[in-house]
Amino acid sequence: KFEDISFWYDENQPVLHDVNLTVEPGQTVALVGPTGAGKTSIANLILRFYEPRSGAITINGTDIRGIPTAVMRRRIGYVMQDPFLFSGTLRDNIVFGKKAVSDSELAAILEQAHCTPLVAGLEKGVDTMLTHKGSLFSSGQRQLVSIARAFANDPDLILFDEATSYIDLETEQHIKQALANLTKGRAAIIIAHRLSTIRDADHILVMHKGKIA
Repeated sequence: KFEDISFWYDENQPVLHDVNLTVEPGQTVALVGPTGAGKTSIANLILRFYEPRSGAITINGTDIRGIPTAVMRRRIGYVMQDPFLFSGTLRDNIVFGKKAVSDSELAAILEQAHCTPLVAGLEKGVDTMLTHKGSLFSSGQRQLVSIARAFANDPDLILFDEATSYIDLETEQHIKQALANLTKGRAAIIIAHRLSTIRDADHILVMHKGKIA
């Protein structure tokens, strides 16, 4: 829950003004609006990359400033516009932070994240080495890998910031279906740039100049 949240990076350029919003368990809330409306700032505040200047953000009634940041971030699956993939195998990138994931569990994750066709096209499958931040993959394919990573961590809250760069229609459909699987039964906030992504959202909030219009 956002309660009267205001925020600015520069005091002379306010980003959010008295924002109030609530996301219930199992609910998908989409944020739409022009660049600079404050959509990504909402995700940054939830992840505590920044602190609000006024107001409070609570989870189950507890102010997030009272929850250890590492504990909270483990319960959040954040799929960025341009996800970071580190040097290592595709398997390592997906199960990052998990002690052990069996081959059968990984296959189920790949299926749910619509990564199975992507992996099938790689000579060494999930054991393919990635370099240069995953330059082997397109922006949309990196998002699919990031969705698989979120599945592996079984989070309670999904933050999804849709890629703005060109994505072919087939990959876009895979992302849409993978996202539907990921958000099922979880609280989710989707920062959308394509209206097709959020047709099935429970609520669509239009942001304009830092406010929910």
